[in-house]
Amino acid sequence: MDFTVIIPSRNRPVLLRKAIDSVLMQNHPSVEILVVNDGSDGENEQAYALLANELNGRVRFLNLAQAKNGHGPSGATNRGAHLAQGEYFCFLDDDDYWTDSGHLSRAHQCLRLHRGNADIYFANQSAYLNDALVSESIWLEPLELIVRANGSADSTGSYLATLPQLMDCSGFCHLNTTIVSKELYERIGGMDESIRYENDLDFYLRAIDGARGIRFYPGIVSRHNVPDPNKATNASTAMNAIRKMLFRTYVWDKALLFSHSQFIRRVAAKNKSYTLKKIAMLLAQEKRFRESFHYARQALATSMTFKWLGYCGYLGLRALTK
Repeated sequence: MDFTVIIPSRNRPVLLRKAIDSVLMQNHPSVEILVVNDGSDGENEQAYALLANELNGRVRFLNLAQAKNGHGPSGATNRGAHLAQGEYFCFLDDDDYWTDSGHLSRAHQCLRLHRGNADIYFANQSAYLNDALVSESIWLEPLELIVRANGSADSTGSYLATLPQLMDCSGFCHLNTTIVSKELYERIGGMDESIRYENDLDFYLRAIDGARGIRFYPGIVSRHNVPDPNKATNASTAMNAIRKMLFRTYVWDKALLFSHSQFIRRVAAKNKSYTLKKIAMLLAQEKRFRESFHYARQALATSMTFKWLGYCGYLGLRALTK
């Protein structure tokens, strides 16, 4: 088996069907689809059972025990990976879908061409918010110009991507357009199940840090539906902003402590400073000045500027008078 496509899903059977169909449309023959039903409940439980029966023989379903908030995307993905038979793992969110039927056949040609020198394959995707195309860069859009300026494409249209080039991008590769070898996935320990927000960023950083080689195809192969911030229907939007920033701080701390690459550690240090500043400002908006002052001082220690020093002084005074 060449590829296993792992699709974690919880209480979204209708959206899931579209994601599955986009994988079934792939023209590569050696593909296993593994849906991990993360304890869906109510009417959705029955809908998943009907879907599994309809797609029996074409899609494998793994049903996890029900839990109050589910096992989380990382936990569901790891359980799918444990059962996966493919040499390479692909991932797809249940509310997104692939738009290029030749995605896996192209990736397979590329990975065969560079066997032994590449265990990650990245591509790009388009992002939509309420069916409107998001114009700004979110993922690896800037990488196309970087790799074209520094190398040539192989016969599949992919480029060699290096760690410095990846760290020059403001974004990272979404799981929808990430393919990794089973060997690499297991070697880096899979997904971190303690992270409920930006677990994909954590996985991305650990994967590129441990990869033997990375290939990048600049074409669009997937559609990502950006979670509506006004709704609380998924892991990204159901959590308040401060909790999200705390998870992000943990991701950057992990990268600082455990990454082998100096390029990753440098970016992690800079982004940890940004994240601490964001936490301080969010706390100040809630008039929690003592806590805000605490995080502001941490940010100052990581990145000293006179403007932020002045802001720390302001927060200190507000904390004394609160």
